[in-house]
Amino acid sequence: MFLQREYVRENIDMPLNETLKLDLPEHGLLTSLLIRVSGNQISGYGQNGGDWRIIDKLTKIAVLVNGATICKSLTGYQAQALAFYDQGVVPPGDWRNYASNTQFEYLLINFGRFLGDTEVGLDLSRFANVELQITNDAAATDFTSFSVSVLGYYLRGSTNGQFKGYMRTEEWRAWATVQNETKYNDPPVEHVIRRIMLQAIPGVDAAFLDNTSMANLMYDIELSLDTGQARVYKGGLDDLMRENYLDYGKPMIAGGSPYMFADKGVDMSVGRPLGYSNGAGSQDGAGAATINTYETVRSGLVLKPETYEADSPTNLLVVGFAPFATAMFNFDLGWDANNWLDPNQRKTVKLDILTRDSSSAAGGRNAIVLDRLVGVV
Repeated sequence: MFLQREYVRENIDMPLNETLKLDLPEHGLLTSLLIRVSGNQISGYGQNGGDWRIIDKLTKIAVLVNGATICKSLTGYQAQALAFYDQGVVPPGDWRNYASNTQFEYLLINFGRFLGDTEVGLDLSRFANVELQITNDAAATDFTSFSVSVLGYYLRGSTNGQFKGYMRTEEWRAWATVQNETKYNDPPVEHVIRRIMLQAIPGVDAAFLDNTSMANLMYDIELSLDTGQARVYKGGLDDLMRENYLDYGKPMIAGGSPYMFADKGVDMSVGRPLGYSNGAGSQDGAGAATINTYETVRSGLVLKPETYEADSPTNLLVVGFAPFATAMFNFDLGWDANNWLDPNQRKTVKLDILTRDSSSAAGGRNAIVLDRLVGVV
């Protein structure tokens, strides 16, 4: 067996603030898609804080089979987080927003458990059609255009029935956070669950600085089986994301060159930084005259520059955990899917999430992403 890499489509235009739809091939054992999105930004994009990269504009990545059945349905942030959990790194992109440069973003979509999985993936011949959809919400004041290339990874030289099924991964539920509110969630019983990913993105103020830490949006979490009789987890998101850091054994490292006005938020997508380093860059051929300074007390997705100098973007490196404001419940303690969580056998699975009793925890966005195995019938 071997992996064949072949473009599905290359350098096609994606209209701004629309959904690009692409039909995937009718045959082949597809393990992964590597999506490249490039765009020419408008000068000044992001300098006041908030969105400043292509990934901030990719609101949905979906793969549908037979017209309407979900195979993948994720935000761009969620797709990047899952790639980190699968591969141990975030797909590389050019995070920079000086003047009117061209930005690049890469997204990895795995139909198995990782890139090159030989047991789990998408057998395209089993469906009448398979469609990839990429949605963006960019405006003409953000970018002039987008271009998309999609590289497919196919398993060749294998036997019929090679794949046991494919991973169906979707944002199953999302809600705006309300102070001191508990959301009661009963995941569906169809398909065994490999992982449950939680995402907590705090609200921001007028300068796009986050109002609180992500842990306050999921202040207390209770995951149980058998209608509450078997407790799996009782604690906060803060403990779970630290457990993930130990479990996966690697930090998230993010680097970029943001060009922001002073005191405006810079989203680096590391949910809990352990530390960051910054220095002044140059675009005018001269050394920076201003000491490039970032606030040291911030401990969430968004960092704060204290200084600004024209034509001197920051070179910024952040290391931490909780990629793209997420934490994970893993049930794949072994590769055998028979040992994963079967909600049909453990009725009922309950996932109760409480937002902290603080006004700063209101106005955020919580989401539950389910990663389930759809077996071959």
